[in-house]
Amino acid sequence: MEGTDDTGTAQDVAKLASLILADDEAIARTAQETIFRTIPEYQTGLVQPDDVFRVVLWHIHAIWGSVSTSRPTETTVSSTTGQNRARAGIPLSALMDAYNIGFQTQWDRLSELAAQDGTGGPAAMAAAAYLVKAYDQTMHAMMRAYRDQMRIQIRSEEQRRSVLVQALLEGTLDTTTLWEAADLLRLPHTGTYVVIAAHVSDLGQHALPEIESGLGEIGIDSAWRLMRDMEVGVASLSRPHQLDGLVATLTAGNGRVGVSPPYDDLRATSQALRLARIALRGSVARQQVVVFGQDPLTSAAAIDQEIMPRIARGVFAGLDDLPTPDRATLLATFGAWLDNAGSAEATAKQLYVHPNTVRYRLRRLEERTGRNLSDPRRLAELSLAYEIELRHLDSDT
Repeated sequence: MEGTDDTGTAQDVAKLASLILADDEAIARTAQETIFRTIPEYQTGLVQPDDVFRVVLWHIHAIWGSVSTSRPTETTVSSTTGQNRARAGIPLSALMDAYNIGFQTQWDRLSELAAQDGTGGPAAMAAAAYLVKAYDQTMHAMMRAYRDQMRIQIRSEEQRRSVLVQALLEGTLDTTTLWEAADLLRLPHTGTYVVIAAHVSDLGQHALPEIESGLGEIGIDSAWRLMRDMEVGVASLSRPHQLDGLVATLTAGNGRVGVSPPYDDLRATSQALRLARIALRGSVARQQVVVFGQDPLTSAAAIDQEIMPRIARGVFAGLDDLPTPDRATLLATFGAWLDNAGSAEATAKQLYVHPNTVRYRLRRLEERTGRNLSDPRRLAELSLAYEIELRHLDSDT
């Protein structure tokens, strides 16, 4: 045996190994009974007792049958066991507990046999060291196979969930399949939902990493699909006020996001996606998360990417002959004035200028555009054109 140079000791270890092999079924049965008595996960029917018995028995023969050789302990069944237990849904911690019991049972029997046979201390120590080494080898093989299998299952589940989300967003599921998909996506069959569309900066890159777990922490279940130009999710709101928490969580992600208005029928998901897309087009640096319907002006500015820019160009045509910095200053002042509810004083504080400077710039805007800010209809035109302008500038950057 590897690590035993003394011939007598090696012979004594081989004798202990033969005694353990002669008692193999009793050792395996003891380990099996202890595993099912003490580990709750093995009491759920996920694994059958006879299977555990066979696995323990195999390990006994793999370990003690190769005592007289220098080759490593055979670990094929250890790997297979790791794969099978992962597929069955046995947690890794429970599987490790089962392995510990299997080896503890062998250790106990080894101690008893050494005492009964009168085998010398060096042989008992050498056999114990051999068992510990075999334990490390088989445990490592089992854990590696278990984790590899879990990675395969996770990838498979993610791909399946992604396909189901895509079908849900496209509206291609019939009623029966829809409810089955909801179960697999961990979404309720009934309730309140929203669709989330987040801008993707690069192909294949997640817009909102860890967003599913982030929403889960505030009690919102969601399912996601990464698409070519955006990342899309369907989220379930169990309480009305959760929409505020969802927006806060999305805002913390520092990305441009559009959210559909809440809806109560999963079959309407494809229509909700259209509204989330419009809201996404309406998001800009100063308002990164837009909920369709909560800010009608923002949503309106983003509805048609061809017509709306023409409207803005018509409203701001009088600014075309201004130097670019002057034009930007007038629009920035107007935007700040809107954000401060039409207060010149508050706008001046935000821009670090005198209130009269704000008033002067707004008068120039009125003169150049031919629209009086005191006229509600003309103010609405300027406000809509400004929102459109913001989206145009944001898309350029």
